[in-house]
Order: sequence, then C-alpha cells, then structure tokens
Amino acid sequence: MSKTRRLLLEFDTDEVGRLARKSPSEKKALIKAFTDSSDIVRERALIAAIDVVDPTIVEDIIKVMEDTTTDVRIAAAQALAFYHQPRTVPDMLRGLKDTSPWVGSHCAAGLSKILKGPIYARLSEESVDKMLDDFPEMDEEEINRFLMSIEMKPESITRFTNWRAKKFDLEIDVTSIIEELEGRPILLTSDPSEVAEITVGGLSEDVETILSELPDEILTSLPPEDLKRLTPKSARELVQKLKVSLPTKEKKKKKKKAVKVRKVTKVRKKKRGPTKKSLINKLPPEVRESVSDETLSTLSVDELQALLASSAPDTEEVVEAEEPEAVVEHHDPKMTEFIEKYGKEKADLLITIPEAMLEGIPEEQIKEMDLETLDGLKQALEPR
Repeated sequence: MSKTRRLLLEFDTDEVGRLARKSPSEKKALIKAFTDSSDIVRERALIAAIDVVDPTIVEDIIKVMEDTTTDVRIAAAQALAFYHQPRTVPDMLRGLKDTSPWVGSHCAAGLSKILKGPIYARLSEESVDKMLDDFPEMDEEEINRFLMSIEMKPESITRFTNWRAKKFDLEIDVTSIIEELEGRPILLTSDPSEVAEITVGGLSEDVETILSELPDEILTSLPPEDLKRLTPKSARELVQKLKVSLPTKEKKKKKKKAVKVRKVTKVRKKKRGPTKKSLINKLPPEVRESVSDETLSTLSVDELQALLASSAPDTEEVVEAEEPEAVVEHHDPKMTEFIEKYGKEKADLLITIPEAMLEGIPEEQIKEMDLETLDGLKQALEPR
C-alpha cells in the first residue's frame, strides 16, 4: 500500500497536502488517488487537494465532478469552490444542477467568489441551462439583460463576457489564491520559493520562537491570519521592524489607556455571524443525512449558508415565522434585562444558568462570547 493511500485511509489529509506541496511525486500520487477504487480514498484525496494550495490541480479535480459517489462529488465541488478558477465556471454551473444539494451549495459558493451578484443556489434550472448552452438564439444585448435580471453585478457581467468569448479556455490564475491566503500581509516576500511554503495551518516552531521576542501586547495586536503566513525570514524582518518602533516604558504607561480603548471599540464593533454549529442545526434532516460527518466538518460558514439557501423550500415563510419573536414581551425582569444587554439568542441561554453562577463573570466578557462558547459555559456549569 502506498504511503499516500495509507495516510488517506487514516484521514491524515493535512499531511498528504503538506507532502504534495513539497514533492512533485507526492502530488502525482495524490492526483492518482482521485481515481482510487475506494470512494473513501477518492473523497479524502479531494479534501487533501485543498491543503496542496496549488490552483493547477483543478484540471484534475474537474474530471471527478462526474463521479458516481455523492460524497466524492461533494469533495470535488468543495475543492473547486476553494480555488475559484475562471476556467471552472462551466463546471460549477453544471454542479448547481447536481442531485445533491451539498454539491450545489459548494458550487454556488465558488461562483459567488468570482462572479458576484446572484444567489447562485437559487437560480432556476432554466437560467443555468441558458448559461451552459451559451444563450441560444440570444444576441449580446439580450444576454446582458438576462445577466442583469439574475442580479449579476456590472463588473461580473464584463468579466463573464470576456471569459465566455475565450470559451473559458483560460490560464490557471495562481495569483488569486495567493492573494486570498495573504490578504494584506504584514510583510510580503518577493522570493517565489517562500511563497510555495505558505500554509493554511498554525505557526511553525521557528516562527513562534522568533515572535516570542515581541511583548505580549504587541503580539496580540497583530492579525492572526497574517501571522500564519510568516516564514522564519519574514518573521525576523517583522520583529526587527517592530522593535525599532517600540515605545519606552514611560511612553508605554502614557499610551496604555488609549490602547485599551481601541481594543474595546474593536470588540464592540465586530459583528458576529452565525456559527457552523447553528447553521448545521438549521439544515433539513434529509440534507444532514445525505453525507458523512467528516465531510460536514470540513465546510466553511459561507458554504453552509449557501447550502441552507439551496435547501430551504420557501425563504419567505421562514422569515415570517421568525418575525413575531422580535416583538414578544417577557414578563420575567431578568429575561428582559438579558435581552437588552446581550440580545435574544444569548438571553435564552443565560436565563437557564443559575444567577449565582453568573455573578463572577463580567458583562463585557459575556458580550464577547459567541453562542457556541456560551453554550459550552452553560454545559460546564450544569450540576453533574
């Protein structure tokens, strides 16, 4: 048994991706696993394809979108959505028509990244067919009107029209994935060999050691996503740059209050979106049962939202059912207080926790907790 196949059977997809990044032969072994006789190996190989962080791999992923096993197609769609390459637009459009709503949701998420505007999960099959069949018997003006009718943004219409003129036979865009991983990096290396070492995981031991030279208050103020992309070389440059600008102890005392105010303001302005757990709980039972828990755990919040949109029979009914909750009056003064301070969802959890147990927790700390953390606190405080 090959090392790649063994690791995939052990579900060590991170390691498979890491090896494929470093070795062309390991990458070739991973691509070969896309057609393995085991559907489990095929599925996990496609999950590992995301960890390779190499957009050129989409050409091999496209071939798997016709796999007979649903979970394998779901993993392939997830990988295509991650890389969001223009040449895969027709394949993701076809994926919207897949019998599995999970495949459709991943393709919808991928399309929304490169062609902003429509909620792709809600496009009618007729609209999808028009795009796939290259708008039969429609002139350019009619095509533009159609794309506007499905709410595609003007810049996306221009982009789509240009790609269509080239029949989507486009070069792989390596820069798009690098830009997404780097965001706005603190220091961007110009060395191509270092770009190849970018990982999606945590800090390496060398980088962590170098960053430990910075004071905690400086380190905690740096964006975590930027820190993950540092190499030992760029981490050293960053530390040297920041050390030069570090204030003296006297200046630090004077500025301490201002730093605290900035941090509190940032926390208060941050909008917390739905958690993965809350989105999964909203999915219909038939959708949750259609794939394995392993695949479910790999989905992002955006992908789960797209899936929820594609599987909801009538969004308007859901909204109408939820509206009365906002006007319900609570006669319990404590519940009213919780709602005013923390919002309805948090209040529902807090009211179930004995008041004596909440006394030692500062209000600001409760405000900063998301629902998942608060639910974990509730379970921890429950009597055994």
